[in-house]
Amino acid sequence: MLTFSDPLRTSRVQLLATAIDAGSTGPATLKIYVGPRPAPGAAITGSLLATLQFAHPCAQTVTGGMLALKPLAEQLVSGNGIPSWGRISDRDGSFVADLDVGPPGSGADIEIPADELFSGAMLRINSATITEP
Repeated sequence: MLTFSDPLRTSRVQLLATAIDAGSTGPATLKIYVGPRPAPGAAITGSLLATLQFAHPCAQTVTGGMLALKPLAEQLVSGNGIPSWGRISDRDGSFVADLDVGPPGSGADIEIPADELFSGAMLRINSATITEP
């Protein structure tokens, strides 16, 4: 298993924060979908459940190989289904990263406090961290 020093791990998550904050036309987003996750950056294959907006800048702290994000603004869920993956896009809508989404304890990259989302419900992510291995 490849292991990096803390300064390198921290630099890598800082690059991620910089990529999320890139652009100027709107907020960076996390869009949560139902269905199979496509290849990185490929066309969307599932139905959109929710679009959450990042604060700008997105980082609360970057230290020890960990990016702690500021809360993502509460948004209305726009579809029904079991969330399976999400796409992070920068402020211009350009692809940054895809990740797995699941309920608490699932081991997904993002764990949200619901097994299923329903149209009209509100969804907010109060705290999130991304840790570089």
